[in-house]
Amino acid sequence: MNACDLLISAPWMLPVAPQNIVLENHALAVRGSHIEALGPAAELQAQYQAQHTIHLPHHILMPGLINAHGHAAMSLLRGAGEDEPLEVWLNDTIWPMEARLMNADYVRLGTELAIAEMIRSGTTTFSDMYFYPEVVGQTCVDNGIRVQLAFPLIEFVNPWSKNVADALHKGLELFHHYRHENLVNVALGPHAAYSLSEHDMEHIGMYANELDIMVQIHLHETAAEVANAVAQTGQSWIYRLHEVGLLGPQLQAVHMTQISDAELSLIADSGTHVVHCPTSNLKLASGYCPVDKLHNADVNVAIGTDGAASNNRLDMFSEARLAALLAKHENANAAAGTAPNTVRMATLDGAKALGINDVTGSLEAGKAADFISINTQTLGLMPLYNPFATVVHGDAGQAVDNVFVNGQALLREGELTQLSLSDLTQRVQNWHAQNSA
Repeated sequence: MNACDLLISAPWMLPVAPQNIVLENHALAVRGSHIEALGPAAELQAQYQAQHTIHLPHHILMPGLINAHGHAAMSLLRGAGEDEPLEVWLNDTIWPMEARLMNADYVRLGTELAIAEMIRSGTTTFSDMYFYPEVVGQTCVDNGIRVQLAFPLIEFVNPWSKNVADALHKGLELFHHYRHENLVNVALGPHAAYSLSEHDMEHIGMYANELDIMVQIHLHETAAEVANAVAQTGQSWIYRLHEVGLLGPQLQAVHMTQISDAELSLIADSGTHVVHCPTSNLKLASGYCPVDKLHNADVNVAIGTDGAASNNRLDMFSEARLAALLAKHENANAAAGTAPNTVRMATLDGAKALGINDVTGSLEAGKAADFISINTQTLGLMPLYNPFATVVHGDAGQAVDNVFVNGQALLREGELTQLSLSDLTQRVQNWHAQNSA
């Protein structure tokens, strides 16, 4: 018999790839940090001698979710500036609060709070664009979660950098520091085309191509942003990015609520990825991304929560459901936004956008053992007719009870293994009491 560290089985499995189907009574054999094998439970039990065997009698096994865009530390600003439009929310509420509160301790605590929330609702990988990315990276390594650090690039002085040149220097040091860290990928994080000069954008494109590094940017978030671009430059930001060579398979364009047919062709032809953040966009009345239009043009679309300050929750199952409902609404077609396609967007398509689909995003032999289990004997999920519908349209984020990243349990039977929830809760309460006056 072959040896493995863990053999875990369940009545239903959603592998996402190579086929996005339901597998019944299947198991995963995990050796070290990777999936050794996947197959019918009876066959794997006969083939493998496992150090630990887990049978989950009422569960769905699936890849961990991938939150393709967010600002983790902003979990400490959850609820600030409610019911304000984007520009007012940023200029009058969020940026002044950040100027007052920003330091490494704030980022560490806010990131820990976000990590705990994401793990408990089934996220195993997230992308972060925020200040003090070195603190975010270390916090993720300490807690065993996978992350893309899109270090922030913005023209104005901020607590982390003096200007774009300073941010590039610090960020590229971080890139080299984490080159051999399995859990961390470093990306360039230009805030937005309107907050950087054309020279800066060209410089960022040069580094992206030379270092083969991913780039994440807020792009075409609102109609006002696009109108301002046309008024200032005579063209949209998508065209400007195309001119400086930033459109391409390394680019993750976040929000994209405004896309003309000509711009859609540029996005599709270049292989640019799009990150859909439905809750944040709707909450700030920014519009929403035309996902079906993008899919019909073969554009890869991932899903992100954005930060908790503009969403209030970091539950990717909730985000995936809203993405599915918006697709149905957008097309006036109940057959749009199918549950299997939505699961793929929240897992493998997210991994593709982050450039790590060879590592994670599906349950396949050789990939990292990043997976979760969902207890279907939970209110909001019973009874089960279709496992895909259960996880997309049921209350699956509250039913996650096991989370593994790289073969390590980060949530075991509903309990966090790396973070003390009571200690974290107390520290967040203390921070808020000290800083809310």
